[in-house]
Amino acid sequence: MDNAQYSNFINEQKKYFDEYIQPTFKGKWEDSRWYGGTLISGGSGWLLARAGKIHFNFKETKRILGIKNIHVNEIYQEFMKAVLVLSYRKSNSKASPQKLYSEFLILKRWYSALLDEKPAKIHPCYLSTSVLNNSFEILIQNSTKTQHANHAGGYHRLQEIINYYSFTEHNLDFSIKLLYINSQNRTSNALKTKALLEQLEIDEDQVETDKLITIRTFINIVTLINLCQTNGEKLILNFLLLLIVTGFRSTEAILLKKDALIKHVILDPVTNKPVTLDGVEQFVIGLRYHGAKRAGIRIHWVEPSSAQLVQSIFANVLDLTKQLRENLYYIRSKNCCNLLPKEIDDITQDYVEIDDLIGTVFGVKDKTRGRAGQRDVVTKTLKNVPIYKEIKEKRGIKKYYLKKDINLFIKSLNNYDSEFPLHHIFNYEGKIEKIAFEDLLFIHEYRSTNLQRAFINKANILPLTLKIIDGFLGNSENLSVFKKYNLLENKNEYTKISTHIPRHNINTFLAISGLSEHLQAMLMGRVDVKQNQYYQHIALKQRRLTAGIFSKNESGPVATANNKDFSPIESIKKDGIMYFSKNNDIENNLKRNLQTFDSRKETANFIKNSFFDGYFADISAAFNELNKENTGLADKLIERHAYLYPLPFGACMREIAIHSCPKRLSCQSGDQCGNFTLTGRKGELDAINFQIMKLSNEISLLDCLVTNDSSYKEMLDNLHEKFNSLVQLQEKSVEIQNDLIPIIVFPYDNIKLPHTLSELFAIEQQKIESRDN
Repeated sequence: MDNAQYSNFINEQKKYFDEYIQPTFKGKWEDSRWYGGTLISGGSGWLLARAGKIHFNFKETKRILGIKNIHVNEIYQEFMKAVLVLSYRKSNSKASPQKLYSEFLILKRWYSALLDEKPAKIHPCYLSTSVLNNSFEILIQNSTKTQHANHAGGYHRLQEIINYYSFTEHNLDFSIKLLYINSQNRTSNALKTKALLEQLEIDEDQVETDKLITIRTFINIVTLINLCQTNGEKLILNFLLLLIVTGFRSTEAILLKKDALIKHVILDPVTNKPVTLDGVEQFVIGLRYHGAKRAGIRIHWVEPSSAQLVQSIFANVLDLTKQLRENLYYIRSKNCCNLLPKEIDDITQDYVEIDDLIGTVFGVKDKTRGRAGQRDVVTKTLKNVPIYKEIKEKRGIKKYYLKKDINLFIKSLNNYDSEFPLHHIFNYEGKIEKIAFEDLLFIHEYRSTNLQRAFINKANILPLTLKIIDGFLGNSENLSVFKKYNLLENKNEYTKISTHIPRHNINTFLAISGLSEHLQAMLMGRVDVKQNQYYQHIALKQRRLTAGIFSKNESGPVATANNKDFSPIESIKKDGIMYFSKNNDIENNLKRNLQTFDSRKETANFIKNSFFDGYFADISAAFNELNKENTGLADKLIERHAYLYPLPFGACMREIAIHSCPKRLSCQSGDQCGNFTLTGRKGELDAINFQIMKLSNEISLLDCLVTNDSSYKEMLDNLHEKFNSLVQLQEKSVEIQNDLIPIIVFPYDNIKLPHTLSELFAIEQQKIESRDN
């Protein structure tokens, strides 16, 4: 323990605070509470944030999971302040209030552990490795596994700061080893080691559904489009829809300007003229926004299929907030001398009656019945405002208030005493920026988004805040929009969603699609590529495949596949699906999928019933001609050709089990044969795809040889013909299969049905990849 070193540490940080932080910060070093967040919530200087309310209460340990509420002595309070200042300095003055707050909570945990271990020596100099280890044990018991590595990183950062000044009895040596699996540090050997997965209690098929949009949640959100009634409800719903489409952070969407939408016409690179489709000019949509976490001001280019929706969201929001912007323009036009709306200013007297205030300064929602009920609500709201005079009338008493007193009431509801009262002021990448309220896209009337109150302060127009949005979406004790409209997630719970879940959802989509890490980071407005891993909520088994552990080269599936891999049984075991035709009964459908016909009569019956599905085109044409004249002859024609000898893909309508094949099954390599036919059995399309892939590899090799030796050209042309023939079969097979009905043949109890949108996306992605392959 070195008291001199400790004093130097404290004095150095206090001196920095006084010289560089205090001039722009409202708080003082001696205060037991520092206020951070937006200007409205009291944030200033180094603790001014883009959104939210972040308050540092040094006096006590309140609401921290796993530790009791205890008083913090003044010495340790000063120590925490010094550590936060030094952490801010070490970040080049760019540490966000949120990051500092996470370190602040760790310091409080250390204090609790220090009190338990050394109740007689509550001083930062007595911090020890055991104190850190014990506090971390409590922390990991009260947090999710995915966050353990982040917490450990915070411990190491703070430990490094303290060790540098060497005021503890011994150097701190927090070195808890975490077995943490993520897409960055996962090795092939670790992935293949079941012991590791069991040790971490990780299910390879498990998906973190709590951070993804469930199918039910998505349906409920779409349902809200027709249910939301008030402008406040519609405004936040549009905010949520924008998050779902873009994957923005909530603070990024809150700071969007009304002119953030960029529309660029697509130009033809050759003619330099606009590209048109069916006479309509094609364009791309972008959104200019303040990127968080040092991403800078950037443009998010919207996925083309969502462009129309984004334009609609902007149009809806601008329409909902049109009157609000006009009110702000009016207040600014009179140099903010007061906050009274034009309707009140137009009254010549210095006083107004309650009726004058309804619909101008205050709004009362429709559920309050009658004018008398509305007047009563306003009277109760103004109970602390002095009454100028009262006049008795037949229907009651009319109450009058001075305009100046109403103005003071309006001002009391928000922080309007700053230099720029109608601006959103925030700290952005070390610089103080301000945006006029009327220039922001998302603005609202105070209390217009509260679902429990029937009262709105129309004269107080403010930007949306994270607290308001969280309450609306079910993340507080307030009535949520899902509860208001009785939208359930399951039979016991109402739906709720946080503003960050859409971002996790979009990033998970990108990961499933196989997009590279750098492109994912770019599309998500992320500077640190390593952050991708925390937003990719896909099953470990799926992540293993996307990581490329099982390579898809010549030594992989192409080289090892055999006929058994494409058998009907193996194919059904793989996906649990059969494809049924409405033109066949259950027995024929089962036998077609498995190709298990017991007699020529059954085969003939199947062939006849399959004409409508697009199979056996040649026989179908001949059958229809004969059937016009003689139905008996037409049926005999089918019975005469009722052979379906199963091949790796398709079947032969010649009895080759007895007479053999004169072409040595060349149909299987792409040659055309009149006896060959597709049957639509399970595994057939997979076998065709395999053969196409194999031919494609051979063509690639021959292409290289032909460049140097033209003698291979005839062989290459022959392979191209076979390849084209197989592609035609593939297209026909896909076309027919798309018209069939997929039936799950395993019991639903044994199948994990999709629960989230990302799982549905993964299924569709697999279909696309299979079709492409």
